[in-house]
Amino acid sequence: MLGSSQRGTIAVAAEFLKAFPTLETALIESWQEGAGVGIPYTSTLPSRTYGLPRPVTSPIISCANPNCRSGGFDVFQDIAEMVHEKLTTREFVKVCLGDERSPKGGKLGRDCINTLHYRLTLKYEPGHWSEKK
Repeated sequence: MLGSSQRGTIAVAAEFLKAFPTLETALIESWQEGAGVGIPYTSTLPSRTYGLPRPVTSPIISCANPNCRSGGFDVFQDIAEMVHEKLTTREFVKVCLGDERSPKGGKLGRDCINTLHYRLTLKYEPGHWSEKK
């Protein structure tokens, strides 16, 4: 039986996937490098391996940089291109779209340089299967 948070995740994913009626599921595995990643106050480096696959529930993946404003990683266009090309799996690397302005909305700071490394895996509805990878 699904817990309430799992049901919520599935509902959000289903809403997001309405833009892609040929898709049954879209999964993402990722790791991020830059500010806000790793274990604070230790010398432990962040993992550079993909995490467990999870449903894509939003067109924007959040940036881990606590100083980043208006940032994140847009995966919607990547999914759209994969669907258009009928691909099932593809890897990407993207730099955050945000900047490090002050929390009070002051002048623009430097660009956020956090980077997301991710793999998208698409499963198509029966009858829409593709052999491309």
